[in-house]
Amino acid sequence: ILKSAQIEELVSDELNYRNSQLLRLKDEILDLEDMDETISLTDFTLDDFRLELSDFIANNKKSLEDSPLGMYAIGKCKAVPDSTKTEIITPGVIFCLAQKKNDAENNKINPLNPYYLVYIRDNGEARYTYTHSKQILEMFRQICQGENTAYENLCALFNAETDNGKGMTKYSALLKKAVEATIQAAGKKGNLNLLSGRGGLLIPQTAQLSAMDDFELVTWLVIKQE
Repeated sequence: ILKSAQIEELVSDELNYRNSQLLRLKDEILDLEDMDETISLTDFTLDDFRLELSDFIANNKKSLEDSPLGMYAIGKCKAVPDSTKTEIITPGVIFCLAQKKNDAENNKINPLNPYYLVYIRDNGEARYTYTHSKQILEMFRQICQGENTAYENLCALFNAETDNGKGMTKYSALLKKAVEATIQAAGKKGNLNLLSGRGGLLIPQTAQLSAMDDFELVTWLVIKQE
């Protein structure tokens, strides 16, 4: 049974979304997929990523097994083309989070469950959440593929910024915002299940994401400008 606050949030989210789409239609022609904030099948057609990953795992299995959680790397801003435009990747962080309690119920809102990807900009804006995992993976590929040596100048900038890792306040704050964005996106996705048809159900409260403690940090990619 929904509480009144949940009903109001569901209705408000739906109306705000429809209003924003109608306003955009006044001034631009949108791609059909761009009209839909929900997860579509095309968003998770990741066969090309899976093939690359399987090859990498085969060649680096021992290193991956021995790698601790929380490892990070530093990449530089690049332009990433897609089917409609070229987006400049601005400074920020791509976080890979894992839900500590791997509840199968969350497969309904996240086919990559228990993993959640977030690209958050330095200004705290969550540009992409886990509902756009394909876009995030494409960014990751563009930044990292073929790069076998560290960007010494960017590493120097990061070390100066963080006092050689002693002052991580900025990145802790970005991680918190990334988790908040993930929780918010999961809540909206769960609510939208009610509109998916007669079989639509809410994710059980015990399986819903609600706090920082629900996640652990798997890895993160710092994106910096030269």
